[in-house]
This record gives sequence, structure tokens and C-alpha cells, in this order.
Amino acid sequence: MGYLFDNCTISVFTEELLHACEPFSCGDEDLDDFFSSKALEYTEFRMGKTFCFRLRSDMRKIVSMLTLSYDSIRIYDLPRSRRDAMLKITHHKKTLKRYPGILIGRLAVNDAEEFKRKGIGSEMIDIVKQWYRSDEIKAGCRMLIVDALNKPEVLAFYRKNGFEALFTSEQQEDFYVNPPKDEEQRLMRLANPTKLETRLMFTDLLKD
Repeated sequence: MGYLFDNCTISVFTEELLHACEPFSCGDEDLDDFFSSKALEYTEFRMGKTFCFRLRSDMRKIVSMLTLSYDSIRIYDLPRSRRDAMLKITHHKKTLKRYPGILIGRLAVNDAEEFKRKGIGSEMIDIVKQWYRSDEIKAGCRMLIVDALNKPEVLAFYRKNGFEALFTSEQQEDFYVNPPKDEEQRLMRLANPTKLETRLMFTDLLKD
């Protein structure tokens, strides 16, 4: 079915695994630092749970990792056109202020040559979709959400996996995430648009 399904086992990332496995590197310094020094703290304080995919043939080797937490998409203060579009794809008989989802906080694949070009990143997303489409989950979860790095290759990866940007422009998103305090600030930011580090993207778990 896929490289991870055929060759790996999924485990919750623990301190025991951190010390038992080879150091994990995806080639991104920030991600590597998170998984080596911050992921366990996130788990301890219930801010996220990290999962690792290890080779069955060598359980010391981590192939990929991801961190998940519950999140939501605010609906009530979206621009009118975007709010209407979201309502059309959701349960609109009872309008809610937020729609529940699961956030992919971190996702990374080992940068060793043996794991490249195997579709591992896409397979991880498919696995998360399967988990949260299951009737066994204990809380409502309609959206899969990601704050994707605002880089063409990263945005293209998530689009390929069924995600779309919540906003059509960075300026709309900037005003949503950090609403201007007053009209003066709004006009200043309109004149000098902010370049966002990430773009909020989502996919509907009832889609497909």
C-alpha cells in the first residue's frame, strides 16, 4: 500500500525511543531541533503528540515523524465570501463559530537517500486522514489543518495532498491571524503588506 505500511511500525515518540534510536535528521535545522529537544515537552504538557515511523528491519532507524494536536478554524470572522464557502462544505444547519480539526504541527522525513522519492510525506498525511475519519475517535474532527511554510515547494506539496489555502491572499490571512487594533493600523498594513512565514491550509476529512 505504501513504503511506511510495508516497511515500518508506528510508535508514540518517547524519551526511551529518543535514546534508543539513531539521531533523526530531515535536513531542516528547526525541525531537527524540535524533534530532538522539544517534542517530548509538548507531549508532557499535552500540547501535541509526536509519532515516529521506524523500520521493522532496523528499529533504531526513524524514517519519518509528525506531531499532532487538536485545533479549529474560526468561521465567524472570515471575510463574507470565504465564510459562505466554508459553510457550504460543512454542517450548516447549525452555524458554529469554529469548526473542529486536527493540526499537523510538524511533519518530516529522514533525508537519507534510501527514503527519498518514495512518497513518504504524502503517505503520512493519508494515515492521519484515516485515523481521524475513523468512528473510533473520541471527539469531533472535520478538518485537517496545517500552518505550511510559505515556500512554493511546501505549498505545492500540501495542495497535491488535497489541501487548500483558507485565504486567497496573504493580506486577508494576516488580518485574520492578527486583526488590526484600529483604522490607522489597518491602513498602515494595507500600505505595507506583511510577508507571512506560514499559510493556513486545510482539507475536509469528509472529502474524497
